[in-house]
Amino acid sequence: MWTKRAKMSVREAMYEIAGKPAYGEQLDWFDKIADAANISARAVSSLWRNEIQNDDHRAAVAVRRAADQVKRERAIKQARQEASALAAQYHSIIGGLRAADESFYSAEIARLERLARIIGGLDRS
Repeated sequence: MWTKRAKMSVREAMYEIAGKPAYGEQLDWFDKIADAANISARAVSSLWRNEIQNDDHRAAVAVRRAADQVKRERAIKQARQEASALAAQYHSIIGGLRAADESFYSAEIARLERLARIIGGLDRS
């Protein structure tokens, strides 16, 4: 069934991009969000202070789009780290199989080496 996703609030999007602002660092925080969303720091400030209340305003849309991009980049980074950990685990298993009996487990070793290369990003075929 097709369901509509709820829009991320602009403040949630700002937190996604730059975290929560530390005391006294709000102007730098606005600049960081402005750079990520490719809008002015004044527009970010207006969004933060609810001077811009329209959810479809160009600045609000840009901030939510930037937050989605940041979220995707974090997910990709996490997936790569998990893939790298899995490839390392495969290499550990390969070492154990070689120590046990390399000739007996040669087919399994070859398969695991191929999987480790694919998962580790060394082989794109």
